[in-house]
Amino acid sequence: MNKLYIGFKKNVELPKGGCLVIDDEVRDVKRARVFDPLTHCFNPLQGIDYRKARQLAEIFYTAYPQGDNTLTVRNGKRALLKALLEADRLDLIKGDEEVTALIGDLLVSPVLKRMLCNPTDFSFNPRSTILAKVDRAVLGEFDALLIGLLLMTELQRQLVVPNLGFYGRDIHTALVREDRLIGGVNYLGELPEKLRQSALLMPDKVASGTTFEDAETLALYSGLVPQTVEYNDFVAAAMR
Repeated sequence: MNKLYIGFKKNVELPKGGCLVIDDEVRDVKRARVFDPLTHCFNPLQGIDYRKARQLAEIFYTAYPQGDNTLTVRNGKRALLKALLEADRLDLIKGDEEVTALIGDLLVSPVLKRMLCNPTDFSFNPRSTILAKVDRAVLGEFDALLIGLLLMTELQRQLVVPNLGFYGRDIHTALVREDRLIGGVNYLGELPEKLRQSALLMPDKVASGTTFEDAETLALYSGLVPQTVEYNDFVAAAMR
């Protein structure tokens, strides 16, 4: 299921059944399991195939934005894709100078190196509710971003991302197509353009404490006519 929460008073609810929740804090959820990047490890290259390698290449270049889709960026992604397919672990990747520098910079982080280069010790059971404690205040924004992006790619399951404005990238439009993204944003402008348009087309949207501009946008996407009573009531309710 897809669902978008918009506004500064958003209260993102969990779905029934198994899901992965990526948030700064861990909720009190009965029988849920907690993944803590400061304690647990997983290998993103385990069982890697072409599709997974391409996703990882996109993620790593997303963490290091280098402008538009230039020939240099495309060549870098292609080289990284090949290197990922030929490695069993991130710290064993061999590639050209750019690939080596990118992976080397990632693994300068002691948190990332320990979490990604040690044997996997956590089972991501698709039937379980898993709470990933990705605390940005503790980890720092770069490490938290990369951990969140890797987790969003690691599991083919329902994802709950209350801070989608921080983690959301255009590559996540695929999650909307697959009908498995529940996310929250403070305001729509936090999302990149392609993902924002896909999110706005979700039929299930909850607005609470939005900006006036977002309230108007949501009213228009709901098919309401400006300056009508229904339109004005919708805008007022979304801002409350």
